[in-house]
This record gives sequence, C-alpha cells and structure tokens, in this order.
Amino acid sequence: MAMITPVEKVQLGVEAAYGDAAAATVTMVGVEEVEIEPHVDAEQLVDKRGTTMPAHEAVITRRWCEGTISGYLNYQQAYLMLDGMFGFATPVGTVRTWLASLDWTPEVEKSMVLYYGQTGGLFKVAGLLPSEIRISGGSGEAVKYSVRFFGLAPTDGAVFAAVADPAVNYVMGSHCVMALDSGLTTAPGATALADTAFRFEAVITANRRPVWHLGEIAPDSWRNGRWGGSLRLTLEATATVMGYLGDILDAAVVPQGYTTRIRMTNASQILDLRNAGHALVPPRLITDDDGITTVELDLAPAYGSNVGFVSCWGAELTLP
Repeated sequence: MAMITPVEKVQLGVEAAYGDAAAATVTMVGVEEVEIEPHVDAEQLVDKRGTTMPAHEAVITRRWCEGTISGYLNYQQAYLMLDGMFGFATPVGTVRTWLASLDWTPEVEKSMVLYYGQTGGLFKVAGLLPSEIRISGGSGEAVKYSVRFFGLAPTDGAVFAAVADPAVNYVMGSHCVMALDSGLTTAPGATALADTAFRFEAVITANRRPVWHLGEIAPDSWRNGRWGGSLRLTLEATATVMGYLGDILDAAVVPQGYTTRIRMTNASQILDLRNAGHALVPPRLITDDDGITTVELDLAPAYGSNVGFVSCWGAELTLP
C-alpha cells in the first residue's frame, strides 16, 4: 500500500533517562506538520593506494537528527513542550510553573520519544529535546506553536501504542489578553492592555546543543547555553501605547525595558507566557492592520529583577 499523509499520526513518550526510548504514552492532536531531518557525518578515507580513484573506503563518525513539530496549541498538551524547554514542573495543585533557569543547576529537562508516521512507515526518534519554541496568535485565529528539536538518529519499524486521542481545548486568539509594563523590575501582568493587542509572536531559545563523547556515535547528552529569542507585539496605537513608543524614541543612554504577560484562558484553563525584554530596535512608527493604526514592538529577552520573576522567560499552566 502506498504511503498517504491523511493517515499519519504522532505519539510521544517521556524518557526517564536521556535516550532511553520510552514507550509512547500520549497521542498528540492538533499537529499540522512534522519534519524529521536525519544527519549523518560521514567521510571518505582518501589514502595512498597507487590509483587515481577518489576513495576506496568511507566511515561514519556521528549520527543524530533535527526536526520540527508544529500545529494548533491546546491547554492539555502544552506542558510537554514546556517541560522539555524549561525543565520538569511538578504540579502544585492544578498549577505548573516554569522559569528560564539562571544556571541550569540541576538540569531537569524532560527528553521525549517521537513516534511519527503510519502503519508500515513509522519512525521513532529518541532523546528529543526542544531547542526553540515559537508560539504565535492573532485576533480571529487559533494560537499556533512550532517546536524545533534535536534527537538521536531516527529508526524505522516502530509500532504505535494503543493510546486514544485525548479530549483537548484549543487556545484561541479570543482567549488572549496582554499586559505590558515599563522597566524590568515589575512583575509581568501588572498593567493590562485591554482591547489593544492584535497579534503576538514569541520565540524562546535555549541555545541547546547535542554533545558527543568518546565511545559514542550518537549524542549521549546535551549542553545548554544562554537563553534568547524574541517577542513581537502588534498593538493598536492607543494613548498608552503611544506613551511607550515615546519613551523608546526618547531613550538616549540605555534602551527601554518592559515586562510582558500574555494570558490565554477559556475561564477553566489558563496558560500564561511571561517575558522581560529590551526594546533594542525602534518600533515602526505607523503601520496598518485592517485600516487601524498600529505599533509593532520588538523585545529582546533580558534579565528581569522582580522578586516574583527573576528571569527572562516564564510560563504557567492551570488545569482544573
């Protein structure tokens, strides 16, 4: 039977130890696209053989993969990518809280196993860890996500687990409310921008890379780097927003800093995304969104020194 995309599906397993290839326990829903990019470092051995042939032998030195999972964000499964990016968050009652670590001590990221494909063409990627998460939403749209990952070399011949499709609630643009405050010392969420925001795009990076040691052809661990990314906000040019714009344009010594909270909630579930960042690039002064004058504000993540948010990125998920 020929392979056809309509019957593809995605399952995930959570590993107890990196690369242990755990069985699938979750069937993902709302996935639009999966890309797996196998990488093989191989080289020909060009030696002296008394011939003009290019090479006689070749060796493989490293094997791994990269890839992307993207789709429609839902409240019930958002914790999987957030645990992978920030580190495992133990629920406190109904709440999970994540904060970008200042030093990664201890390292508690949750690596996963990806099962993707269809019967007769199913591939497995163990040791999957996110290196970038992109979350974006706009008025009148569903909120979407994209996770860039790396992992061990993909293998074929895996079998899907008997895990049913879960019931989920998708995150919509109509669920989103934004708060924006001047300075990096204010906890995100203090000043709501009611009926002001049109769109947001958050890109969270950990500059995470796989690591190989002697005795390994596949990565046996990983290293974390500096947090990074970006946050773009598209806002209506209200008096409050124009005040922020004026502050950015007037800054002559150091750029303005801001804390942002994007709250996504359908009343019973809540997903907060938090950021502290600098306005390094002046906003475009006049932009247009369906005939409405808007401001596009780009923020580069920075250290937030508020006692309730000592970091640059954070998130919180509340499920009843």
